[in-house]
Amino acid sequence: MSENTSEGFVIEGELNVAVKGHLALYSIVGGRIGYAAYAQRAQELELSERYVPRPRKAKDAFARAKDVLHNMSVPTLDTLEGWDGVVQRKIVVKPLKKGNEYAVSIEHSGRSRGRRHKSMQNLFRISFQPPEGVNPDEVIDQFRQSCWNDEVEAPDLTTLRRCVTTSTYWEDQVIDDPMLLARLQTAVLDEFINTISSIDSTMLRNDVRSTLMSLGGLPFKSGAGAWFIPSYTEENEHLTTLENYANLLTYFGNHNALSGSKSQETWLDSTGAPRKWYRQKSNLRVMGYIDNARQLEYIKDDIQNSLSLEVAEYQEKLLNVAKDFNGTKVKAFDAKLDALTTERQDLKDRLQNLSSLVGGVEISFDPFSDISSEFEGRLGVIGEENSVTTRLRGLMSLSD
Repeated sequence: MSENTSEGFVIEGELNVAVKGHLALYSIVGGRIGYAAYAQRAQELELSERYVPRPRKAKDAFARAKDVLHNMSVPTLDTLEGWDGVVQRKIVVKPLKKGNEYAVSIEHSGRSRGRRHKSMQNLFRISFQPPEGVNPDEVIDQFRQSCWNDEVEAPDLTTLRRCVTTSTYWEDQVIDDPMLLARLQTAVLDEFINTISSIDSTMLRNDVRSTLMSLGGLPFKSGAGAWFIPSYTEENEHLTTLENYANLLTYFGNHNALSGSKSQETWLDSTGAPRKWYRQKSNLRVMGYIDNARQLEYIKDDIQNSLSLEVAEYQEKLLNVAKDFNGTKVKAFDAKLDALTTERQDLKDRLQNLSSLVGGVEISFDPFSDISSEFEGRLGVIGEENSVTTRLRGLMSLSD
């Protein structure tokens, strides 16, 4: 155990000792892994599907897959009509209809007529156009289910290549290098299927935050990628899940780590840049947070900030529900109030539990002036002293 004068005390190893909670430090770096392999590893660690990000929707996968082409280098030309000397070339992708259709062009750069010059040549169009009768998201969902249920047959995801169409930019266009065109088209189609069937670092980064929040965690403001998960009992019920989840992230990190023998591998890649042999791997480290006066102040400050934000967001949500009420669709309005009633109670329980954990927190339940003013004005429109305004007032109050 060591002391850090700015952070407090944390310990590794023996995590079941008496602690106020656990500090989860995570870092997600680039990479991706097949969804099926990641889901299988989660099941081996006795983690349910909620701990694995869902595969991307087909349209989102298409929008990302086209990026595999952007800035892709293509062979330099020693000579080209109208240019002075060597001409550098690269692929550029620009939207024609964002999310649905993109133009793939080749950018030439060099010197022409004695001056620096760039020009663009449109090559082809790529579009997201599922064939009639094909619902790609249903196929993707069947793939997801097959990874968790042996009774669900895994679909052939390569059939979804039909959802992405490629065509020359102009119907009467003649392509000078048909082999280059075919290579580019194949690259984007392959990437489309890979994106559908994989979990990438962006998906995982978002999933880590929601997972730690589901375990009762809150951001630890001493640094990005740090969360405090409180322990309300000595049993530390969340610890097994947290450690298994950490092992799952380690699996992702190891899968995307470069490895090899120095005697057989090269330091530089094909572009002349150093390989990232020793880059940090994606991981989540769990450490016990010891009960100590200084630490309690750190934790208390973060809890107060986090809960104050939750209170304000809840009150804004209630205001918006009040603004939408016009005397019609009463059942839908009541359902929203029922949901807010549950949210209010959950918020109060969370506040009470965290306050007991650290010996009290100071939270203001008064709404911000703009929310308060608009809320009171809205109640005046709805009408004072009726069941609706009474219920709305009760939901706005968190102090009872």
